Amino acid sequence: MSPLNKEIEAKRAEIQQISSTKKLSARQVMEVMLDLIDPSPSISPVEILRQYFERIKADERLIKINASDTTVSEIIKVFGLNSDITCEESLWTLAEDSILKEPTILRRHLKDLKEAFYQENSEATCRLTIDVILIQCRKYLRHKYNPPKAKATPSATPSTPPKCTFDALTEPAKEPVRFYPECTISVEIAHRTVPNKGFLVSGRADWALGYSSKDEDAALLVAMEAKQRSEFSAGESQLIAYLAILREKRRRASKTNIITQGFYSDGSRFAFVFIKDDGTIARSPTLDTASPEGLGMVFSFIVAMLETAMKSTPTVSPTKPGVLQDTEIHNFDHEVWSRIFKSMDESLMVSDDDTEDVIDLTLR
Repeated sequence: MSPLNKEIEAKRAEIQQISSTKKLSARQVMEVMLDLIDPSPSISPVEILRQYFERIKADERLIKINASDTTVSEIIKVFGLNSDITCEESLWTLAEDSILKEPTILRRHLKDLKEAFYQENSEATCRLTIDVILIQCRKYLRHKYNPPKAKATPSATPSTPPKCTFDALTEPAKEPVRFYPECTISVEIAHRTVPNKGFLVSGRADWALGYSSKDEDAALLVAMEAKQRSEFSAGESQLIAYLAILREKRRRASKTNIITQGFYSDGSRFAFVFIKDDGTIARSPTLDTASPEGLGMVFSFIVAMLETAMKSTPTVSPTKPGVLQDTEIHNFDHEVWSRIFKSMDESLMVSDDDTEDVIDLTLR
């Protein structure tokens, strides 16, 4: 750290000591000034003032909305989404071959958490439980699309055929879609009725899923939110805000498919949500892992969510490049969603004759 940077940090520490009510406004001004100086210590005083006034103007122009403090109706209004949230169960009926049995190890790990007397009403515990489930879902898809390859081991006897063993570590997997924990996302939206006014909608999703970098919001496809048990219902508005932000980012980047999806959960109850291309919000019935078939259905839904997200873009789609991949991406509702969910007419689904082209590439 240069002497100038050390001096900046020392001044920042001094500013933090200011507690007098009369001086708090001055403290805020000085903090902003230091934020402007820090990346460019040689910046001129005139430039500092110019940037400071730009920030003031921006603050006056934008109405700030935090995803954790908003309502569903406010998000619908700001983003111009369809006002009715559909909870139609047929949209959430999994196709028969998409219903999976949860791994035995998953049930065992969740049982261990319960027997360890983890505080159930703690959000940290909820996150831990969800992480355990997400790990097994990722593992399932990894083995489905990028299975371990056979490796020939040398034999001491030349006449003996080489023995094949499986070693998942000998072939590094191609880079899959990534999870980004504690992912900060935001977007500016113009006010629909007041000129030169707008909204800054922001928040920090507990997890986001994407195929590039978390700094490229348009590459994010899925958001997930954990809530402690007593605040489960508050997760709906927060998740819808995140999905609306991601959808708007994808729309502005001219992505072919702008459907975004995710879930909110307290570690036991799960509710899944997606926003369609036309702005329709769909919410699933609440699934509870404590019910007899609940964990298997939650596992199946998360796998389905991750799989449909993968197929929504050519960058990570496991479908071989060609006509079928193009059809899946341009007609995502009909060609992908309907293969996993029973909500579409069978005539719109990809025919069995096309299945030889499906799922040939490993995860990227």
